[in-house]
Amino acid sequence: MLVELHSHTHHSHQKKVFYDGTCTPEDMVRAASQLGLGAIAITDHDSVQGAKEARKFQKKYNIVVIPGEEVTTADGHCIALGIEETIKAGMTIEETIDRIHQQSGVAISSHPFDVKKDGLREKAKVCDALEIFNALNIDRLTNIRARNFAFKNKMIGVAASDAHHTSMIGHGTLEVDAGSIDGILRCIKKNRFQRVTKYPSVKTVMNYAILRLKLSYDYTSDYIEKNYSFPKRHIARNLLGMVNRSPGKIDYMFRGMAYVSFAGVLAYSAARHALKR
Repeated sequence: MLVELHSHTHHSHQKKVFYDGTCTPEDMVRAASQLGLGAIAITDHDSVQGAKEARKFQKKYNIVVIPGEEVTTADGHCIALGIEETIKAGMTIEETIDRIHQQSGVAISSHPFDVKKDGLREKAKVCDALEIFNALNIDRLTNIRARNFAFKNKMIGVAASDAHHTSMIGHGTLEVDAGSIDGILRCIKKNRFQRVTKYPSVKTVMNYAILRLKLSYDYTSDYIEKNYSFPKRHIARNLLGMVNRSPGKIDYMFRGMAYVSFAGVLAYSAARHALKR
């Protein structure tokens, strides 16, 4: 079966834009089933609430739901798979892994070398596995660095979509010979799987970005007013207001901005990659 290891529901939140995930747990489970996946892990930020809700729908859609969480450790993000209770944020990665293992879970370093520096970087080596393909690492080079790191340190390298919307599911999956949560986790720990990968289109990522801003509009507007000063506040407020004109002709501008952003991320990642050599 094909397994999605990293996905978010509307229970995932961020500081500036409240909704990081944009769909309900049922939406994500239904979409994974419709794509022909056999299992999906729900890994919201610092909460297992989305996973608990998602499990209510696994029989309805004939799919295995793996309970999980993306834990914000003091050192970076870590995926906890196969846990039942929320693991608190802010602990060191070593303490976090201890808590994951106490629940018989598996610790996976998520996007370890991402350009936002949310990953564990070299500390990923203490995890049970790491993502050597994260579909949202659209610069590609950070995935290459993760793959090289895994090879150098003889680590297990998995693939993940890091899906924040139903349209993102299935871009990074594992093909495993298993039919249960325990069986899937065992396949990961024993490195018995095949990675199936592809990157989402720029349009897919753009549409997700617009949607999360729409859903978070009031929250983000309030954040801008409280935390930004002129002229940054004025510029941010006007840019935010544009999302309410989508869909429409404004999408041509958004598409252009998306490609410019992609080029910027690629250039930044390439520079960092060169400096590390």
